[in-house]
Amino acid sequence: MNIKKDFIKTLVFTVLISGIFLFFASKSSPIYPLNDWVDANAIFTVGKSMMDGKVVYKDIFEQKGPTLYLIHGVGSLISHNTFIGIYLMEVIAFAFFLFFGRRIFRLYFNAQLSSLSTILLAFFMVNVTNFVHGDSAEEYCIPLLGASLFYLIRYLKEGNRSLMSFKMLLVNGILAGSVIWIKYSMIGFWFGWMLVVLFTLLIDKKIFRAFQASMVFLFGMVLSGIPWLVYFYSVDGLSDFIEVYFITNIKYYASSNGMLMNLVTIIGKIILVYFRQNPVFGILFIGGLIGFMLTQKVESNKNVKLAIIVPFLFLFLSVYGGGIRLDYYFQIFTPFVFLGILFILKMLPDSLKNIIQNKANYFSIGIVLILCAFMNFNHHNTYMRDYTKDELFQYQFADYINEYSNPTLLNYMFLDMGVYNTANIEPTTFYYMKHNFDYDVYPFDVDALNSYVRNKEIDFVVLRANADKPYANELLEANYTLVMEKNQYYEEEIHRFMLYKLKGLEK
Repeated sequence: MNIKKDFIKTLVFTVLISGIFLFFASKSSPIYPLNDWVDANAIFTVGKSMMDGKVVYKDIFEQKGPTLYLIHGVGSLISHNTFIGIYLMEVIAFAFFLFFGRRIFRLYFNAQLSSLSTILLAFFMVNVTNFVHGDSAEEYCIPLLGASLFYLIRYLKEGNRSLMSFKMLLVNGILAGSVIWIKYSMIGFWFGWMLVVLFTLLIDKKIFRAFQASMVFLFGMVLSGIPWLVYFYSVDGLSDFIEVYFITNIKYYASSNGMLMNLVTIIGKIILVYFRQNPVFGILFIGGLIGFMLTQKVESNKNVKLAIIVPFLFLFLSVYGGGIRLDYYFQIFTPFVFLGILFILKMLPDSLKNIIQNKANYFSIGIVLILCAFMNFNHHNTYMRDYTKDELFQYQFADYINEYSNPTLLNYMFLDMGVYNTANIEPTTFYYMKHNFDYDVYPFDVDALNSYVRNKEIDFVVLRANADKPYANELLEANYTLVMEKNQYYEEEIHRFMLYKLKGLEK
């Protein structure tokens, strides 16, 4: 009964912390007029299309995994034209991670200090600039990473290494497989995870057990994908799924530089850019990683140290080995800041630690209030709350478009900025925006967008241009007329957003 009560209390606690912190941090939150991030809008657009019967990769082109679009499809059922449903999806995912994050701290501290540590962990994860706007694919993989990390650390700390149950191996195989169907570039963590398990079994000379463990883990990975394989086969979209999600991404979405150069470059960017932007986080992250690995006071078990560094390194290789270095990619590494929190609290004098532990509940309430006040005024997304919906081009363009009967829309030559969402229009074309491919490597989306415009297949075209230079496009202007334009801030730049209408289109 006490276990059940503790479970419920922990669950309520983590949901509250997740909801409160994301309320200030994520642009999907109700206090923001719109999540204007291109990735969030693109995923939301495709998720809604899935709910209306379109088959992703076959009827509409996208690059990320089907589970991500399903999550956003479910969010759209809660609120079709706002991000409130997506905010709730984020809260659930982050609460799931914090639940296991607290369980990791619980391996080192009492219940009260573990809760306090979890609050600090949540704050540093959502307050780092790599959190960007909120609603990234990484947010939905982080809870899976957190769960597997807890199970691995607990397994090694208990000292009964040869007896990790097949059930636990199966569960973690399913967690690993689930990441593949969200964003497979993060699967490296679980390769490292399984290597640690195999290493500990082999040094105990449990060779057959190691083989069995591998098979059960792989079976879990396969099991996670069966529903999607059945679904795509049933809708005659299996070949499209494989071609787009795996082959296209691997073949076209990578840097031409060698892996070593890619990794050296990103290490420099992390240290010189990310940690300069987030100095406290950087100190905790690097200091915690070094302190955990090199000191005995925090963790004396060498196998537990392996459980941190090996999955971390394999995750780093899988995320950055391809050479793409978008800022939000680093978000999947933010859970490792728990090492800094753990290191500091472990190194405190026992007298001070006892005071904190005895008054942890009071400290927790005070810290939550202070951190919420800080995020309310200083979070990097706070600027967006200065806008009302009426001031944003997404809503202004939507109002104009919806004066027409059953309009169609094309997001032309840039990523989805949200007009599909605000105008309540779903794409009617296979390519509904320009993706992050270089034209000389993958020209198909740009050529298709130009074809739609040339053939007058769309009623309205929205595009983004340089605010300081005149925009001219003979192909577009031959068939479309500029009807609205607005300059608007996005990611540290002022852009000009333009709405074109098909010539001769009547209301």
